[in-house]
Amino acid sequence: MHTEDPTNRVEYTIDMGKVNLWVFIMIFPILLLFLLPFLLIWNFELLGLGRVILIKYGFIIVLLGIVLHELLHGITWALFATKGFKSIRFGINWKWLAPYCHCKEPLKAKHYAIGGLMPLVVMGIIPVIIALVSGNAALLVFGIIFTWAAGGDIISVYMLRKFNRNCLVFDHPDKIGFYTTEFK
Repeated sequence: MHTEDPTNRVEYTIDMGKVNLWVFIMIFPILLLFLLPFLLIWNFELLGLGRVILIKYGFIIVLLGIVLHELLHGITWALFATKGFKSIRFGINWKWLAPYCHCKEPLKAKHYAIGGLMPLVVMGIIPVIIALVSGNAALLVFGIIFTWAAGGDIISVYMLRKFNRNCLVFDHPDKIGFYTTEFK
């Protein structure tokens, strides 16, 4: 969805309810893409170990993982922001119980995308690759969880696909999405 605002920017956002539905649906292709190769390479017994670790330490892993996820957004965007970390704000959307990181200054679309996908790469894809190579089921479960947790980020970055990589993107302060002065 997009709407214009008085500053001549166009808003490209997606309703949080729709995001939650799409993210829920994403678990099936994520499991197929990551779990199936693991099971073909290794075996079911290793998954039991991953489950035990998750049950024993799951709450703390998820809690620290959420913090790390948002920090990865913030650190990456701060590298591209002219005011650095002064342009980064963290918080929680209490209505949806969703932690967030917001960049208060515009970034080039390519830099916005890099910061948007950094948690997916660092906490999702890399752990899954290491798990597939090593047979580490706990790392596989971690990677699956945090790939899934990046679902909203994937959707937001997907919304950028039609824009010039160098156009300016203003992170939306309250919704999933952004503003831009480029019209599509």
